[in-house]
Amino acid sequence: MKSLSTMKFVSNAIEELTKYDEAIATAKTFEDAKGAARKMMGYIDCLVTFLNTMICTENNDFTGDFEEVLDGWMHKMYQTLVNKATETNQGKDVIWKLLVKRDEYTVM
Repeated sequence: MKSLSTMKFVSNAIEELTKYDEAIATAKTFEDAKGAARKMMGYIDCLVTFLNTMICTENNDFTGDFEEVLDGWMHKMYQTLVNKATETNQGKDVIWKLLVKRDEYTVM
């Protein structure tokens, strides 16, 4: 089995996350944006599963850094949803709930 190139892995993951984020931003409706966000969250969940599998002494630097990267992407996803909610005139309650969720994640 070929050894894992962490830089290639992270690069590929970021490319996919960028596509999801763009899908949220360019969605025609807020419902479509939420659907793209759910897919992005699923992808991030898979990355967290991989991250949890990698936890060991030899990988401490990678796992710590990658966890911060994933938190940053969750923050970015919620901010993009906030932007779409504002753009599509969603109610203040919807926007507030998204802001609260966004703030659960630290910015990279």
